[in-house]
Amino acid sequence: MSEDIASLHGLILLFVGVESQGVFGAQVYLENHQQDDLDAALDMRLRLSKVNLILNNQGDQALHHGIGLHTGKVVAANIGSPQRLSYTMIGKTMNVNSRIQELNKRYKTDILISAAVRKGLKQLTGMNPLKPAIVKGISKPLQIYKIEKESLSHMKELNTS
Repeated sequence: MSEDIASLHGLILLFVGVESQGVFGAQVYLENHQQDDLDAALDMRLRLSKVNLILNNQGDQALHHGIGLHTGKVVAANIGSPQRLSYTMIGKTMNVNSRIQELNKRYKTDILISAAVRKGLKQLTGMNPLKPAIVKGISKPLQIYKIEKESLSHMKELNTS
């Protein structure tokens, strides 16, 4: 999955267990970072479907993922102490992004985006609005969009070997 993020100029911030956190437009501003972010998520969806075909052929259970996309201002810096310093991003945007990612469980989806991401996209096909969601720590309901499974038309062929 990190290959899909890096191939579209994204930066992997961290890995926590089976979760990864990638960002687009940080360190170096990217004009179309919202589109790159969504394209990477679609690449990851395709990669997971190929992995699941292999697992299915081996008699194993399919894997599932939940991707949440949001955009906004963040504090990006080396944060920590002299003993443990790491480059990270903090702020409301990061909190909202985390909440959107968590909503995949509630809606049984795999890719959700915020209205802010939708606003920056070049192509608006293959998405449907969901009922605005109330989430912990955010005072206003979030307008989110489900990215439909058919949103694979622009995908390149990925090698999963």
